[in-house]
Amino acid sequence: MNRITWQIRVKQLINALLAAFLIYGVYYAIVYIYHEESGLNDKFLRSVMTTVELHESGLVVDKRGLSSVEVTPFLTQKKTLKVYRDVGEWQVIVGELHAKKRLWGELTYSIEERGHYLNGDERNPFYLHSALLEGGKITDSLHQNGAMNQLEKLEDGNVAEIFFSLRTLKSPEQVLKLLSDYDVKVTSMAVFAGELKDFKLSTYSSSGADYMIPHLTLRPMVQFSDNHFLSAWHTFFSLDAGITDHVQQLIADVEWMTDNIKYNGVDEDKLRLAYLKKNGVQVYGATVTGPVRELEKLKEESEFWGFRLGRIEVWNWS
Repeated sequence: MNRITWQIRVKQLINALLAAFLIYGVYYAIVYIYHEESGLNDKFLRSVMTTVELHESGLVVDKRGLSSVEVTPFLTQKKTLKVYRDVGEWQVIVGELHAKKRLWGELTYSIEERGHYLNGDERNPFYLHSALLEGGKITDSLHQNGAMNQLEKLEDGNVAEIFFSLRTLKSPEQVLKLLSDYDVKVTSMAVFAGELKDFKLSTYSSSGADYMIPHLTLRPMVQFSDNHFLSAWHTFFSLDAGITDHVQQLIADVEWMTDNIKYNGVDEDKLRLAYLKKNGVQVYGATVTGPVRELEKLKEESEFWGFRLGRIEVWNWS
């Protein structure tokens, strides 16, 4: 009798486990289909690309293979994507992006960089001098030649990425005009949006009169449809094509980002947006790429200073 009772209980337990597994499978399928069909996954991907590319200096999210967002049973969305930099005409993978968003929670992400050097840091390569905050001009004594000395020692058959800061705040179009005589491509620009002037940031570093601050990045235009589906993106800026559309897209992106995403720093970005709408878009640094001999010529431009050398690759340039 006890044996029969035990067998019945084991069978009931197995049936209960199978029923629970079936219910879980149906529940998870409904959750996944809902996130796909409702556009929540596309909105999540748009949030990730916009937030990362507007806050990281020239890092680009790989926009291929954007399907298959992981959705956990607790409705947390997760995605791992490659990030790269444009060096010459190579798209050089420099790390892996891990992003997640809990239901009703903040979007968070981390980037595992594949750095070549233990002390390498390309995440915040621009200098904002106090003279720019006061409307002054940077003196020649502050010009840094370390990166140029490195470039001189590189052979001709290489391309590289270089970052430089500006002595005065300029419009993006003015920067492109200054670079129009050089065989280089501009991949991003550091936007000044009132930081340390109209409002104080919670985190920044300084060395004397130079500040290294979090900033918005003017990127080549990325476009989404009304349902958040990625429709088109550009790789470089072009003076011939004009910069106005890229600048207007930056304002639209920051507005969408601050209205639709919860993330660390959203309150500061709202202040940045208000400043940009009132004062327009000015930049204090840029990232460019091209042949090393052509990059070396940039030291002749009096408006550029604070050069920092980024990635170096073998020749790949049209």
